[in-house]
Amino acid sequence: MDARVPSSHTGDELDELVRLFNNMLEKIETLITGMQDALDNVAHDLRTPVTRLRTVVETTLQSESDQEALREALMDCAEESERLMTMLNTLLDISEAESGVMRLNIEEVDVAMLIKDVVELYQYVAEERQISISATVPEGLKARVDASRTRQVIANLLDNAIKYSKKGGNIDINAALKDNELKISVKDNGVGIASGDLPRIFDRLYRGDKSRSRRGLGLGLSLVQAVVHAHKGHIEVRSRPGEGSCFTVSLPRG
Repeated sequence: MDARVPSSHTGDELDELVRLFNNMLEKIETLITGMQDALDNVAHDLRTPVTRLRTVVETTLQSESDQEALREALMDCAEESERLMTMLNTLLDISEAESGVMRLNIEEVDVAMLIKDVVELYQYVAEERQISISATVPEGLKARVDASRTRQVIANLLDNAIKYSKKGGNIDINAALKDNELKISVKDNGVGIASGDLPRIFDRLYRGDKSRSRRGLGLGLSLVQAVVHAHKGHIEVRSRPGEGSCFTVSLPRG
Protein backbone atom coordinates (compact mmCIF):
# COMPACT_ATOMS: atom_id res chain seq x y z
CA MET A 1 0.00 0.00 0.00
CA ASP A 2 3.01 2.32 0.15
CA ALA A 3 3.44 2.25 -3.65
CA ARG A 4 2.65 5.47 -5.55
CA VAL A 5 2.34 6.40 -9.21
CA PRO A 6 5.37 8.45 -10.36
CA SER A 7 4.45 12.04 -11.20
CA SER A 8 5.85 13.94 -14.18
CA HIS A 9 4.94 17.32 -12.57
CA THR A 10 3.83 18.65 -15.96
CA GLY A 11 0.58 20.08 -14.63
CA ASP A 12 -1.51 18.55 -17.41
CA GLU A 13 -4.63 16.39 -17.05
CA LEU A 14 -2.66 13.16 -16.75
CA ASP A 15 -0.51 14.65 -14.00
CA GLU A 16 -3.68 15.78 -12.18
CA LEU A 17 -5.06 12.24 -12.47
CA VAL A 18 -1.82 10.86 -10.97
CA ARG A 19 -2.09 13.33 -8.06
CA LEU A 20 -5.70 12.36 -7.34
CA PHE A 21 -4.87 8.67 -7.55
CA ASN A 22 -1.94 9.03 -5.14
CA ASN A 23 -4.10 11.01 -2.71
CA MET A 24 -6.66 8.22 -2.80
CA LEU A 25 -3.94 5.65 -2.06
CA GLU A 26 -2.73 7.69 0.90
CA LYS A 27 -6.24 7.83 2.35
CA ILE A 28 -6.69 4.07 1.89
CA GLU A 29 -3.32 3.38 3.51
CA THR A 30 -4.21 5.64 6.47
CA LEU A 31 -7.58 3.90 6.85
CA ILE A 32 -6.06 0.41 6.77
CA THR A 33 -3.36 1.40 9.28
CA GLY A 34 -6.03 2.85 11.57
CA MET A 35 -8.10 -0.34 11.32
CA GLN A 36 -5.05 -2.45 12.17
CA ASP A 37 -4.27 -0.28 15.20
CA ALA A 38 -7.91 -0.48 16.33
CA LEU A 39 -7.98 -4.26 15.98
CA ASP A 40 -4.72 -4.52 17.94
CA ASN A 41 -6.24 -2.42 20.72
CA VAL A 42 -9.47 -4.42 20.81
CA ALA A 43 -7.60 -7.73 20.76
CA HIS A 44 -5.35 -6.62 23.63
CA ASP A 45 -7.94 -4.99 25.87
CA LEU A 46 -10.72 -7.53 25.40
CA ARG A 47 -8.38 -10.52 25.66
CA THR A 48 -7.29 -9.53 29.17
CA PRO A 49 -10.69 -9.67 30.93
CA VAL A 50 -11.74 -12.76 28.94
CA THR A 51 -8.52 -14.55 29.94
CA ARG A 52 -9.09 -13.59 33.57
CA LEU A 53 -12.63 -14.94 33.43
CA ARG A 54 -11.47 -18.25 32.00
CA THR A 55 -8.58 -18.55 34.48
CA VAL A 56 -10.85 -17.95 37.48
CA VAL A 57 -13.41 -20.49 36.26
CA GLU A 58 -10.83 -23.18 35.41
CA THR A 59 -8.92 -22.71 38.67
CA THR A 60 -12.12 -22.88 40.71
CA LEU A 61 -13.37 -26.00 38.90
CA GLN A 62 -10.07 -27.81 39.42
CA SER A 63 -9.88 -27.06 43.14
CA GLU A 64 -11.92 -28.31 46.03
CA SER A 65 -13.07 -24.86 47.03
CA ASP A 66 -15.32 -24.08 49.96
CA GLN A 67 -18.39 -21.89 49.66
CA GLU A 68 -16.50 -18.68 50.48
CA ALA A 69 -13.86 -19.35 47.78
CA LEU A 70 -16.59 -20.04 45.24
CA ARG A 71 -18.27 -16.78 46.21
CA GLU A 72 -15.02 -14.84 45.66
CA ALA A 73 -14.54 -16.51 42.28
CA LEU A 74 -18.05 -15.52 41.20
CA MET A 75 -17.41 -11.94 42.34
CA ASP A 76 -14.21 -11.84 40.25
CA CYS A 77 -16.15 -13.11 37.22
CA ALA A 78 -18.87 -10.51 37.78
CA GLU A 79 -16.24 -7.73 37.96
CA GLU A 80 -14.59 -8.73 34.68
CA SER A 81 -18.00 -9.14 33.02
CA GLU A 82 -18.89 -5.61 34.11
CA ARG A 83 -15.66 -4.32 32.57
CA LEU A 84 -16.53 -6.00 29.27
CA MET A 85 -20.05 -4.57 29.33
CA THR A 86 -18.69 -1.08 30.04
CA MET A 87 -16.46 -1.30 26.97
CA LEU A 88 -19.28 -2.49 24.72
CA ASN A 89 -21.79 0.05 26.05
CA THR A 90 -19.30 2.87 25.54
CA LEU A 91 -18.80 1.79 21.93
CA LEU A 92 -22.59 1.77 21.45
CA ASP A 93 -22.90 5.24 23.01
CA ILE A 94 -20.26 6.62 20.66
CA SER A 95 -21.95 5.03 17.64
CA GLU A 96 -25.33 6.47 18.64
CA ALA A 97 -23.90 9.96 19.11
CA GLU A 98 -21.94 9.88 15.86
CA SER A 99 -24.97 8.68 13.90
CA GLY A 100 -27.17 11.39 15.46
CA VAL A 101 -29.57 9.05 17.27
CA MET A 102 -28.35 9.59 20.85
CA ARG A 103 -31.32 10.74 22.94
CA LEU A 104 -30.54 13.70 25.16
CA ASN A 105 -32.66 14.64 28.16
CA ILE A 106 -32.16 18.40 28.01
CA GLU A 107 -33.12 20.19 31.22
CA GLU A 108 -32.06 23.06 33.46
CA VAL A 109 -28.97 21.77 35.29
CA ASP A 110 -27.04 23.23 38.23
CA VAL A 111 -23.57 22.97 36.70
CA ALA A 112 -21.83 23.94 39.95
CA MET A 113 -23.42 21.03 41.82
CA LEU A 114 -22.78 18.63 38.94
CA ILE A 115 -19.05 19.44 38.89
CA LYS A 116 -18.90 19.25 42.68
CA ASP A 117 -20.39 15.73 42.58
CA VAL A 118 -17.85 14.57 39.99
CA VAL A 119 -14.91 16.03 41.95
CA GLU A 120 -16.09 14.31 45.14
CA LEU A 121 -16.32 11.02 43.24
CA TYR A 122 -12.67 11.23 42.14
CA GLN A 123 -11.29 12.93 45.26
CA TYR A 124 -10.24 9.68 46.96
CA VAL A 125 -8.35 8.39 43.91
CA ALA A 126 -6.61 11.75 43.52
CA GLU A 127 -5.61 11.91 47.19
CA GLU A 128 -4.10 8.43 46.93
CA ARG A 129 -1.74 9.81 44.26
CA GLN A 130 -1.23 13.08 46.14
CA ILE A 131 -2.94 15.02 43.34
CA SER A 132 -4.94 18.11 44.27
CA ILE A 133 -8.17 19.03 42.47
CA SER A 134 -9.52 22.58 42.57
CA ALA A 135 -12.79 23.73 41.00
CA THR A 136 -13.65 27.34 40.19
CA VAL A 137 -17.34 27.48 39.34
CA PRO A 138 -19.75 30.37 40.06
CA GLU A 139 -22.46 29.38 42.54
CA GLY A 140 -25.79 28.79 40.86
CA LEU A 141 -24.26 28.41 37.39
CA LYS A 142 -26.97 26.78 35.29
CA ALA A 143 -27.39 25.64 31.70
CA ARG A 144 -29.80 23.51 29.68
CA VAL A 145 -27.92 20.27 29.00
CA ASP A 146 -28.26 16.53 29.53
CA ALA A 147 -27.09 16.15 33.14
CA SER A 148 -26.07 12.49 32.87
CA ARG A 149 -24.13 12.93 29.62
CA THR A 150 -22.46 16.15 30.78
CA ARG A 151 -21.40 14.34 33.95
CA GLN A 152 -19.85 11.65 31.71
CA VAL A 153 -17.89 14.30 29.84
CA ILE A 154 -16.48 15.91 33.00
CA ALA A 155 -15.78 12.53 34.62
CA ASN A 156 -13.86 11.24 31.60
CA LEU A 157 -11.77 14.40 31.35
CA LEU A 158 -11.02 14.35 35.09
CA ASP A 159 -10.23 10.64 35.01
CA ASN A 160 -7.73 11.23 32.20
CA ALA A 161 -6.19 14.19 34.02
CA ILE A 162 -5.62 12.06 37.12
CA LYS A 163 -4.37 9.10 35.10
CA TYR A 164 -1.73 11.17 33.30
CA SER A 165 -0.73 13.45 36.18
CA LYS A 166 2.44 12.93 38.14
CA LYS A 167 2.50 12.36 41.88
CA GLY A 168 1.87 15.69 43.60
CA GLY A 169 0.28 17.23 40.51
CA ASN A 170 -2.52 19.79 40.30
CA ILE A 171 -5.80 19.71 38.35
CA ASP A 172 -7.92 22.82 37.83
CA ILE A 173 -11.55 22.70 36.71
CA ASN A 174 -13.19 25.93 35.59
CA ALA A 175 -16.71 26.61 34.34
CA ALA A 176 -18.39 29.84 33.21
CA LEU A 177 -20.89 31.27 30.76
CA LYS A 178 -19.32 33.13 27.84
CA ASP A 179 -20.90 34.29 24.58
CA ASN A 180 -24.07 32.35 25.45
CA GLU A 181 -22.05 29.14 25.81
CA LEU A 182 -21.24 27.01 28.82
CA LYS A 183 -17.47 26.56 28.89
CA ILE A 184 -15.91 23.87 31.06
CA SER A 185 -12.15 23.39 31.15
CA VAL A 186 -10.07 20.68 32.82
CA LYS A 187 -6.38 21.55 33.11
CA ASP A 188 -3.53 19.46 34.51
CA ASN A 189 0.25 19.76 34.75
CA GLY A 190 0.88 16.13 33.86
CA VAL A 191 2.84 14.38 31.12
CA GLY A 192 1.12 16.20 28.25
CA ILE A 193 0.42 14.91 24.75
CA ALA A 194 2.94 14.55 21.93
CA SER A 195 2.26 16.79 18.92
CA GLY A 196 2.05 13.73 16.69
CA ASP A 197 -0.75 12.27 18.81
CA LEU A 198 -2.84 15.45 19.16
CA PRO A 199 -4.69 15.13 15.82
CA ARG A 200 -5.83 11.60 16.70
CA ILE A 201 -6.61 11.64 20.43
CA PHE A 202 -10.37 11.79 19.76
CA ASP A 203 -10.27 8.87 17.32
CA ARG A 204 -12.13 5.81 18.51
CA LEU A 205 -9.78 3.18 20.02
CA TYR A 206 -6.67 5.31 19.47
CA ARG A 207 -4.01 4.88 22.13
CA GLY A 208 -1.13 7.35 22.21
CA ASP A 209 0.34 5.36 25.10
CA LYS A 210 2.19 2.83 22.96
CA SER A 211 3.70 1.16 26.00
CA ARG A 212 0.13 0.37 27.12
CA SER A 213 1.22 0.98 30.74
CA ARG A 214 -2.23 2.42 31.50
CA ARG A 215 -5.41 0.38 31.22
CA GLY A 216 -8.13 1.43 28.85
CA LEU A 217 -9.52 0.99 25.38
CA GLY A 218 -8.91 4.55 24.29
CA LEU A 219 -12.64 5.30 24.24
CA GLY A 220 -12.87 8.05 26.87
CA LEU A 221 -12.07 11.02 24.66
CA SER A 222 -14.06 9.55 21.76
CA LEU A 223 -17.12 9.42 24.02
CA VAL A 224 -16.46 12.96 25.27
CA GLN A 225 -16.33 14.33 21.72
CA ALA A 226 -19.39 12.34 20.66
CA VAL A 227 -21.49 13.65 23.58
CA VAL A 228 -20.28 17.22 23.04
CA HIS A 229 -21.18 17.06 19.35
CA ALA A 230 -24.59 15.58 20.24
CA HIS A 231 -25.14 18.80 22.25
CA LYS A 232 -24.11 20.82 19.14
CA GLY A 233 -20.99 21.92 20.99
CA HIS A 234 -17.26 21.58 20.41
CA ILE A 235 -14.09 20.65 22.32
CA GLU A 236 -10.56 22.04 22.11
CA VAL A 237 -7.27 20.87 23.58
CA ARG A 238 -3.96 22.58 24.27
CA SER A 239 -1.04 20.42 25.33
CA ARG A 240 2.73 20.16 25.41
CA PRO A 241 4.79 17.14 26.48
CA GLY A 242 5.94 17.57 30.05
CA GLU A 243 3.77 20.63 30.65
CA GLY A 244 0.29 19.14 30.90
CA SER A 245 -2.97 19.49 28.98
CA CYS A 246 -6.06 21.67 28.99
CA PHE A 247 -9.36 20.44 27.53
CA THR A 248 -12.10 23.03 27.01
CA VAL A 249 -15.68 21.97 26.30
CA SER A 250 -18.13 24.53 24.87
CA LEU A 251 -21.86 23.74 24.98
CA PRO A 252 -24.77 25.92 23.88
CA ARG A 253 -26.35 27.37 27.02
CA GLY A 254 -29.89 26.50 25.98
